[in-house]
Amino acid sequence: MRDMFTYELSDLMLFSERVYWRLFDLENTALWPMPLLAPLALLTALGLHAWRPKAGLRAICGLLALAWLSVGWNFILQRYAPVNWMMTYVGPAFMLQAIAFAFLAVRGRAMGRNPGPERMTGYGIILAATLAYPGLALWQGRTMASAEIVGIAPDPTAFASLGVAFLVSGRWHRLAVLALPCVWLGQSALTLYALNGPAAMAPALGLGLGLVGLILLGKRYANPG
Repeated sequence: MRDMFTYELSDLMLFSERVYWRLFDLENTALWPMPLLAPLALLTALGLHAWRPKAGLRAICGLLALAWLSVGWNFILQRYAPVNWMMTYVGPAFMLQAIAFAFLAVRGRAMGRNPGPERMTGYGIILAATLAYPGLALWQGRTMASAEIVGIAPDPTAFASLGVAFLVSGRWHRLAVLALPCVWLGQSALTLYALNGPAAMAPALGLGLGLVGLILLGKRYANPG
């Protein structure tokens, strides 16, 4: 019985750090040139939002719907689940998130020109997920072949989704784009902490941003005056 208290989180992992990062290398290679096109498409939609917010947000949500669908099927179910059986139950949740973004893409009332600070926060988060997140591979001593890319890998896709919460209008619309990304980033932080402590900082930061967004945006809608 005493031995049970000697276990660490890493002892519960079903795979090694090397195997984990190898998944992204294989995924980027299999889907090439999508690792290049997906970020470019999201950046283009973000630029459109700055010019025409309603059309731009429809484009962002539409792209993220495709991203969650692709990541859920191609990465979670086809690549991650074989080394981590729990992902078999996570894949359907990614499909539901894709449906939520598709709903936002076609529902005009979810779109609005939010106040400047909210809009710029959303822009910053999406830009960080698109441009900075892949660079973490070099910071962590890996090659860019195993970089986590928005639309291809789950963490930066969830991170970018947090930014949309600062662009859409309506409490329930925001909750729809914050809830699952926060849950995913929380479990990802725990996974990476067990595999490689410093690598957990990025998803942990995303989780923190999501929780702050829930609190601050929730207060604004609770006190609209």
